[in-house]
Amino acid sequence: MDKSEKISISVIMPVYSGETTITRTLECLIKQKTSFCELIVINDSSPDSSEELVRGFFEKNNLDFKIINHEKNLGLAKSYNEGIGLSKGSLIVTLHQDIIFSEDALGKLTAPFGENGVVAASHSVSHPLEIWKTYNFWQKCFFARQAGKDQFGIDGKFDCFRKDALMRVGQFDEKSFRSAGEDADLVFRLKKIGRIADTEAKIVHLHKVSKDFSYRDIIYKQKQYSESRGVLLRKGRIKSFQNFLEMFFRELLLIFLLVPYLSYFSAFLIILYSFWYTKLVYLKEYKNPGILILPFFNIYLLFVSFVYTFKGFIYGKQRI
Repeated sequence: MDKSEKISISVIMPVYSGETTITRTLECLIKQKTSFCELIVINDSSPDSSEELVRGFFEKNNLDFKIINHEKNLGLAKSYNEGIGLSKGSLIVTLHQDIIFSEDALGKLTAPFGENGVVAASHSVSHPLEIWKTYNFWQKCFFARQAGKDQFGIDGKFDCFRKDALMRVGQFDEKSFRSAGEDADLVFRLKKIGRIADTEAKIVHLHKVSKDFSYRDIIYKQKQYSESRGVLLRKGRIKSFQNFLEMFFRELLLIFLLVPYLSYFSAFLIILYSFWYTKLVYLKEYKNPGILILPFFNIYLLFVSFVYTFKGFIYGKQRI
């Protein structure tokens, strides 16, 4: 983008079951020092009161917005693309419904687009222990690896893209991805036409705060992520050996059980993994009787991951 070109920002927020966090996210957004030209909310057939909360928030604050309602759930990739198609800004910011950020985060996120060759910009996301402690047992298990840590890169939660770059690469691949993996696939294609800038924009991930979060939700999420990784592998999006190991170590642990001389070592690693994967839960929730079944549940997730990775690779589509 030429430095003389005027920057306009469209914010696209897909919404699904966000009633516990969406008001806090919207409050952060309207406090930004950097202005944006529009907010497009895609209500992806949310079963809760998310839509009413969005409408009430903007009516209360006398602000303009657009809201698109889906009669049935179509997924993240489809929602992103619909918002992009309706947008008028030169920059597209994707925003999830369950984050909070500082008042200058939008400015930091969009700052690199004054430089030539930048097609996208990423953020860092924190998962504070204070928030993790508010989750129920199973949600703590799900976020045990992230708690107290920061992660970097594009994941859709709070990222910025040049709209013309998105159009050049064909936007998000809604045919191959539904609700996971679409971000990694897009990054792969964007890197071929330009540079992705890391920024100092920082966010905190709240996630859906629900007492009803259960082991079934973890299984469902594992199916989503594993299926998407299988699709990414089939599409040739995983190039480095390090990324391959990071994404498929679960599957490799099971495969090595069938390899002579490696089976015992693999079995040892699986037992170690069953505890290490959620070690924070064992340290902080040792009085909860759920920890007695947690090692077996973690091992069960290895098989879920293997099956759905294979399914995604064979069919070439993430459909959950």
